[in-house]
Amino acid sequence: MPANLELANAVAAYERYSAGDHRWMLGRLVLPMVQLPQFEIYLDNLKQYYAPAFWPLSIVLDPSLQTLDLLAPWLEKQYRFTVSALEFTQGSPDAIAQLLPHLPPHSDLFFEVPLNASLPDYLAQLRGTRAAAKIQTGGPTAAAFPSVETLAQFIVACAKAKIPFKAAGGLHHPLRGLHSLPDGRLVKMHGFLNLALAAAFAYGYGATATEIATLLQIDTPEALIFSAQEIICHSPVWSNDSDLSNIAGHLPLEILAHVRSSYFLGISACSFHDPLIDLNRLGILKAPAPATSCVLSV
Repeated sequence: MPANLELANAVAAYERYSAGDHRWMLGRLVLPMVQLPQFEIYLDNLKQYYAPAFWPLSIVLDPSLQTLDLLAPWLEKQYRFTVSALEFTQGSPDAIAQLLPHLPPHSDLFFEVPLNASLPDYLAQLRGTRAAAKIQTGGPTAAAFPSVETLAQFIVACAKAKIPFKAAGGLHHPLRGLHSLPDGRLVKMHGFLNLALAAAFAYGYGATATEIATLLQIDTPEALIFSAQEIICHSPVWSNDSDLSNIAGHLPLEILAHVRSSYFLGISACSFHDPLIDLNRLGILKAPAPATSCVLSV
């Protein structure tokens, strides 16, 4: 759920955006499990009845069997809404291993992982399963934003292990840039378009962490050329021993679409409006796009 909105406002905003021209960009409504009773009350108060598929929910919960048991009654109420994903807060690698055999068979699964030296232990538990990793790319303080190098190493590690991921926190803008925190301080924030491009080159072409870090640092639209078939990235300097030197930053949209659907599974953002404003300003959103577009969903 958007962090700066009351639940009633979040439900109203989701209903409004679901009827708008850019609903193809809108993904699941992310809710903490504790807010499900209140969410059901707001559904009762809506003037219009919606089919359960109108409310695809991603539920945030603790990584424990006890919490999973508490969720079970809500999974039986899906005549009102659809719980299509579960997002587990950060626990331990052992907690992931304990939960995996007991998870609902038809839900997408995300486990939050740390961006530190223990990351390989978490990825080892996720590798070869149907679960994906989730990372925090920002928050209310400057310390919540990982470095470009740290984020690049994570993306490359996931690509090598063929583990999908999603990102949350601080992703209001398409490109990396200097923006204000709630307390007024400025911090370099990551861009969701940077992440999509980085994932496409990592999963699609095996780019190195150094090359991915260069993509993550793109902060001007002049570094990118968009065409009907590809995106050209002018900034990356591919390694001398890289197999990517022959593509010179050319990314076919079919590669981006494949990685977007299979590996980079999207972002969670507390605003849908702000990304739309920036995408329009950059000239990327010139008209409503079809649901098959490879652009990010939130």
